[in-house]
Amino acid sequence: MKFIRHFDISFTQQSLGIMKRKNRALQQLSILFIISTAALLYAQDRLIRPGDTIDIVVYGHQELSRIVTVNANGAIDFPFMQNIPVDGMSLDELRRFMEAQLMRYLDGQPVMTLNFTDTKVLSVSVLGQVKNPGTIQLSAEGTLQEALAKAGGPLAGASVEAINLIRDEDGKTQKRQFNLYRLNLLGDMNHNPTLQNGDIVLVTGSSIFSSVKIIGSVRSPGVYEPPQGATLLDMLFIAGGLDRNADISKIRHVSPSAKQSKELEVNLNDYFAAPFRYELPRVLPGDIIVVPEKRQVWRSALTLIGSVSSILSMIYTVIMIERYTSN
Repeated sequence: MKFIRHFDISFTQQSLGIMKRKNRALQQLSILFIISTAALLYAQDRLIRPGDTIDIVVYGHQELSRIVTVNANGAIDFPFMQNIPVDGMSLDELRRFMEAQLMRYLDGQPVMTLNFTDTKVLSVSVLGQVKNPGTIQLSAEGTLQEALAKAGGPLAGASVEAINLIRDEDGKTQKRQFNLYRLNLLGDMNHNPTLQNGDIVLVTGSSIFSSVKIIGSVRSPGVYEPPQGATLLDMLFIAGGLDRNADISKIRHVSPSAKQSKELEVNLNDYFAAPFRYELPRVLPGDIIVVPEKRQVWRSALTLIGSVSSILSMIYTVIMIERYTSN
């Protein structure tokens, strides 16, 4: 009987312990549920403000998913949508607006989620003589070198020894210069500062050295920026094509921007005769293309005839003057 009573007491104690643990677990779950619900309701009620970072996920389109930062003007940039005013909107309102806009460019109804995040993302403008000028995003510890790399790097002719960093500090615009030569050749990290949100990186330089000059018998002579991998013929099309008087057998391609300055005479007749065997020269920033005009025999003949007739007229005039004066 003692054994039975002892077993009953032990079993009861174990049951009470299990019930207490279950009650504790239920209490923890209830607390977590309340916290999650409150956070969700807070996220729904919270309005977007400048400085907020928003994690945007577009399902099935990883290339569009990103974290954006609301700039000082209360706007964000997103593919197909630039400078969206979001200050004072809720995440749900912004989601519906963005889905409606993306429907114009994507197949089907896009599925998106938007959430506030504490991830610090810098929005920095890289302008001037870089391959892809504009606003870029960096991590919280993003540097000048990273910003230039994300903008495609400086163009040929850019003043890399004087990169300008423009920053607003206490309501005043501050400007500092950094030298990429000292950074890359000497490893001087003082010339690779950590950037701040809203910074402007300005790369100056001469556009002459980052463009191609096309002169002569083309429809629109001028200075043009060459696309990546452009050939001499590509640049002629960019300049509006050849003039009807162009001599395509003696086009000159001057390339002072190459490691060793060179000048080529290009015969487009050879290319048109065998385009798969004739390789056109690639064009680099700073190159010059000269398209000469055909020598036209009839113009030379008219010039010669005009000169001869003028001489004959002069001789005739002198003879007539002498005749009348002699009488």
